[in-house]
Amino acid sequence: MKVASLALGLVIIAGGCGRQQAGGIPDLAGVWIPDPQGAEAWPAELPLTPAAREAMARFDPAEHDPTTFCMPLGTPRNMLQTEYPIEIAQTPQRVVIVVQPNLANAEVRRIHLDNPLPDEPDPSWFGTSRGRWEGATLVVETIGLRPDAPITGQGLTHSAQLRVVERFSVTRDDQGQRVLVDEIELHDPQAYEAPLKTRRRFVWAPHLTPGEPSCVELQWIDKLWRDRLREHAEAARSGRSR
Repeated sequence: MKVASLALGLVIIAGGCGRQQAGGIPDLAGVWIPDPQGAEAWPAELPLTPAAREAMARFDPAEHDPTTFCMPLGTPRNMLQTEYPIEIAQTPQRVVIVVQPNLANAEVRRIHLDNPLPDEPDPSWFGTSRGRWEGATLVVETIGLRPDAPITGQGLTHSAQLRVVERFSVTRDDQGQRVLVDEIELHDPQAYEAPLKTRRRFVWAPHLTPGEPSCVELQWIDKLWRDRLREHAEAARSGRSR
């Protein structure tokens, strides 16, 4: 997890858990845990195009979900699905978000603030992101996302034209806790007849240290367990045959 360690180091450089940076820009740096009460459910009827609806109907997680094969969830699924902490590092030039969507992966998003989006970025799991401040809100646009990475575990699909727009802001809940709100819009005319909108909320957790997930390690443990079960089964069959 060298990349994750680098991002965690940037958090310290970026000013830790301060509430504002220079110029009155909100300080997003630190650890945030998902607030399940603040997640918006998808509409019962999504405005999918016929092609997207057909692709979703054909979706088989065992065959079509890349996470089954130790691949990342990718953006925006990592933000939508994570049940574990995220950690943010912030400098004037970029914002780095380390997402731990499950016990298997740590995924790193790099949001550049000092240059525009390229015209045709190479497709990747986390896409190419550019951000800008609109007052106290960080607006992030992400393009160049792999079309084979579903947006949900139920197979919500998208095309190579997907553009994700997020608006990050910090507020406080009824208990006075700092809350990070991520408002997410999905724009894709090939897959959606209208933009899809949802949001996630994360509560500030300054004393929490994220773990070190490893998909390869989990696969290794799973293999050992399956090998042990097979050995027991073979021993049982051998005993019955005597």
